[in-house]
Amino acid sequence: MSTVTLIATLQIMRFKKTAKRAATLLTTLFLAPVAIPAQKPSGCLPYEPVVVELKGTIIRRTFPGPPNYESVKRGDRPEVVWLLILREPICMQEDKNDPGINIAQTDIREIQIVFSEADGYKKYKSFVGTAKTVIVTGTLFGSHTGHHHTRVLITAKTLAAD
Repeated sequence: MSTVTLIATLQIMRFKKTAKRAATLLTTLFLAPVAIPAQKPSGCLPYEPVVVELKGTIIRRTFPGPPNYESVKRGDRPEVVWLLILREPICMQEDKNDPGINIAQTDIREIQIVFSEADGYKKYKSFVGTAKTVIVTGTLFGSHTGHHHTRVLITAKTLAAD
């Protein structure tokens, strides 16, 4: 690629990014009075770094992983995750600091559990697959990789019987 082509490509990319930001800003300015109340009903939970407690039961579920994240039967590696099945659905507030990932969401009934410490799965395995109600304490974040299998995930700090 020649220097001129490279410079032109970079300028086009910069223009598209600026245009996208401008469109987002204009949309926000004109639609904000209508959209914000609908997206942030009273009682919605905040994303990280706020620590929350959620109640539900924990199950283990297998999802297709790499390379295509489509089908274990067609050769994708199985990814076994823990899901918190909530007693009641929750909604999430948009995170103003990271609105691209931590978006406003409603009707969330399943949350993938992840641990920041490697021994979390071993430590809490007795809670998985039982009818016991569990209290999960941790921080919530929005799905942003192929390994995230629910719209919202929780980085669990502790699990306890209800």
